[in-house]
Amino acid sequence: MPDLCSCITCGDEAVALKVLEVDDTGLARCEDEAGERTDIEVALIGAVGPGDSVLAHAGTAIAKLAAVAA
Repeated sequence: MPDLCSCITCGDEAVALKVLEVDDTGLARCEDEAGERTDIEVALIGAVGPGDSVLAHAGTAIAKLAAVAA
């Protein structure tokens, strides 16, 4: 039975990231819960901005996450 929490192609899991900034080329500088920063491609999910949360896999944002009410 395949692991339904990971990609069937590469085995990686998607990671929730917070967008810090977006440049003109469609790359977003993001940060994970541990404070590690990475740049990801965001063209597949449309407009995002600082403070948005995204789900990323293999260096690409695959979904924009809904804001959680406090």
